[in-house]
Amino acid sequence: MPTSLESEPALIDAFVEAIAAVPDSDAHVAAREAAAGPQGEIDYVVDAHVAGKPLVMLVEVKQTAFPRDVRDAVWRLRNFQAHQRPEGRKPMVAFVIAQAISPGAREVLRSEGVGYFDSGGSLFVPTPGAFVLIDRPPPKNKARALGSIFHGRKAQVLVALFERRDQWVSVKELADASGVSPPTTSQTLTELERRDWVQARGSGPAKERRLTEPAAMVDAWVRYLGTQKPPRRQRYYVPSGDGGDLTWRLARACDETGVTYAITGEAAAQLYAPYLSDVSQVTCRMLAGAEAGRALARLDARRVDQGWNLAVLEAAALTELSQAETLDERRLAKPLQVFLDLQNGSGRAKEMAEHLRRERLAI
Repeated sequence: MPTSLESEPALIDAFVEAIAAVPDSDAHVAAREAAAGPQGEIDYVVDAHVAGKPLVMLVEVKQTAFPRDVRDAVWRLRNFQAHQRPEGRKPMVAFVIAQAISPGAREVLRSEGVGYFDSGGSLFVPTPGAFVLIDRPPPKNKARALGSIFHGRKAQVLVALFERRDQWVSVKELADASGVSPPTTSQTLTELERRDWVQARGSGPAKERRLTEPAAMVDAWVRYLGTQKPPRRQRYYVPSGDGGDLTWRLARACDETGVTYAITGEAAAQLYAPYLSDVSQVTCRMLAGAEAGRALARLDARRVDQGWNLAVLEAAALTELSQAETLDERRLAKPLQVFLDLQNGSGRAKEMAEHLRRERLAI
């Protein structure tokens, strides 16, 4: 397989090679931009034998494919297929190939009986009398494209949308709630539409969306986090009592020094939905550098590698901390953010995450 499949010709060549690698199989491109009269055209027609059986593959090529993209492609392929003459023709199978295909799009294609191939080497061939399925993760550079919606400012939009999951919201309303610019908010919502996680109504400035698949969005976010390095944490020891006492001390120190913060992880989960008898360690988000230094100095916090009771997750921008809830004068990250931060926790963090999901996320 070519080392780089960035171009369409390289991708179709790799697809043909992948088919040829199946035992007793071969393939070659028979036509490019095959016309179907008033029905338009498809990108490629590939003549093949799979497991010794003749087959015609009708191929649409994408860059990155999400559920809405593949639904549109499947419609075009089915339309093309329906207008072909059946006399003397080999069996036809529709295919979508792409640099990267999201898990949701793969499920759609398999349910529709449509084959697929991506640059990571995943291959699904639903042929009469044969079945081929090779399921591989996308290349790292393409995995980032599939998961770009889950970090940075786009992630802030998702948290704000999740908090309003039972409401119809406009771009302006969501931008104001998340602290993210309207263009980035609009782009994020468009990407959610491609994933079939939101419904839309209206058009132009009056267009509104509503999150209809919150569980699918959260599950995909958790899968994405599983492929990433855990966020950087600075660990400290603070002379204090238990974790509950430390949350109060942290809140006071931040308030007195004007530092914006948000408690997250196990300590926040315990406050939102009590699960353990005691939580001895506190994790919070705050800006790095002098912003955090003022509060840490007030707490007499000392950097340690072991025996820590306070961990600081570095926020990239102040807007990341704008979405917080106040509980007994302590700022907590939103429940969804706490749930996600628990994915990188240790000990009983995963148990607390599932408890929080049931009790507060309700998905």
